[in-house]
Amino acid sequence: MKFSLAYSMKRYRYPLLALLSALLIACTASWSPSQAQLQPEQARSADSFVNSIGVATHLRYVDTAYGNYDTIIRPKLQELGVRHIRDGGKNSEFYRRLNDLATLGIKSTLVMDSRDGITPANVVAEAIQPVLSSIEAVEGPNEWDVNPQATYKNQAFPEGLRAYQDELYAAVKADPTAAALPVLMPSLAIPYYAPRLGSLASADLGNMHSYAGGNLPSQDLDTKWVPLTQAVTGVAKPIVATECGWHNATSDLKASQPGISELAAAKYVPRLYLEYFNRGIQRSFLYELINERQGTTQEQNFGLLRNNGSAKPAFDSLKNLIALLKDPGSEFAPQALSYSLSGSSAPLSPAVHHTLLQKRDGRFYLALWQEISSFDLQTKLDVYVPQQTVTVTLGTRVRQATTYKPLASVAPVQRYANPKQLNLTISDQPLVIELVPA
Repeated sequence: MKFSLAYSMKRYRYPLLALLSALLIACTASWSPSQAQLQPEQARSADSFVNSIGVATHLRYVDTAYGNYDTIIRPKLQELGVRHIRDGGKNSEFYRRLNDLATLGIKSTLVMDSRDGITPANVVAEAIQPVLSSIEAVEGPNEWDVNPQATYKNQAFPEGLRAYQDELYAAVKADPTAAALPVLMPSLAIPYYAPRLGSLASADLGNMHSYAGGNLPSQDLDTKWVPLTQAVTGVAKPIVATECGWHNATSDLKASQPGISELAAAKYVPRLYLEYFNRGIQRSFLYELINERQGTTQEQNFGLLRNNGSAKPAFDSLKNLIALLKDPGSEFAPQALSYSLSGSSAPLSPAVHHTLLQKRDGRFYLALWQEISSFDLQTKLDVYVPQQTVTVTLGTRVRQATTYKPLASVAPVQRYANPKQLNLTISDQPLVIELVPA
C-alpha cells in the first residue's frame, strides 16, 4: 500500500499537538531555569569564620590611647568579641596585658624584631616564655623593606632579614615549650620586594600587609597580594594578613594611602573578613583597634574606635557580625545547602558575592553583598550603590528564614515561614540570611 506522509500528518495532527502540549506543560511545571541551577554548596563552620577575625593593637604604647588599658582597651576588646590580636614588644607591663587578655580568651600573634631588643638568641627566654599562656603565633620582623635602619649582624634588607628569620625559626623550633608555635614570614610593606627576599623555608605561614589603598576590600588580592606572598612561602602554606584596612583621615593630603569615610569603613570591614575568608586566608588582623592620638593625619585615624574610646560604625558592624555568627565548641562537619542565586530580571551581577556558613545546631547563614566601591576617592564622598534584587531559590527544605543587617544591629529585619524562594535586595553592606532547615 502506498504510504502518504501528508495523509499521515493530517490524520494525526491534532492528537500529536495535544500530546506535545501536554509534555511541554509537564516539563514547564517540573523544571525551570532557576531549579536547574540548584547546586549543593558545602558550608563552612560559622565559628571558623569568627576565628579568622583579628585586630592589631599597640598595647605597649602607653603614651597613646592604648594607655587606657583598664578603662577602654580591655573592655572594648571584650565587647567586640574578637579572639585574636596582633602586637609586638618586650617589657613586663606589655606581657602582663597580653596574659590578662588571655584570661578573656584573647590570644596574641607577636612580632619579633631586633628593634625591640629581641634576637634569635633571646627570643624564647625573653619574648616567648613570659607569655606562654597568651601567645599563639610568632611573626617575623615588621616591614624591614622600607626601614633601612633595621639590621641584623650589620646587614639590612634583604640579607639581614633572611638571616634573622632563619635563626628565629630555628630557635623557636628547637625549644620544646615553643616548638608548636607557628612562625609567620616577615612582613613586607611593598609586596613587589618579595622576589628580593626570595623563597623562605623558615616560615610555617605566609604573611601580608594587604592594605586596599582606600579601595574595596578585595582590591588586588588575587593579582598582587596573594601571589607575591606565595612567592616567598609557596602555595601550600596558609596566609595570614597581619595588617589590612583603612584610615578615616580623608583630609590628609600627605597620606601614603587615601582615607575613606567612617560609613564606608563600616561597610568595608565586614566585607574584608568575608572576602579574605572566602580565599582561605587563615586569619586577618584589621589595623587597628583605636585611633592612637587625636588629629587629622593618617596614622592617627586607623582605629575601629575613636581616640576617646567611642565606637565608629565599623566597630559596631563588626561586633554585630561576630555576635550573629559566633558558635564556639568542638569541631563538627558542616553540611551542604542546595540553593541557587539569580537576578530577578537579568543575570546575577558578578559584583554579588556570598559566603555560606553553618552552626552546630544546623542553622545555615548565607551572607550576600555587592563587592563594589562605597567611597569615591576623587570627590571624597560616599557612593550611592543601587541595590541588586537577588532571588535565592532553595532546594533544601527550610522551616524559617530570617534576614539581618549587621551594619545596623543584630535585630532581625524580616522573617519568612517555609520559604522556597526569597527575593532580596542586596547593597554594598552584607545581608545575612539565617536558614533553619525543616
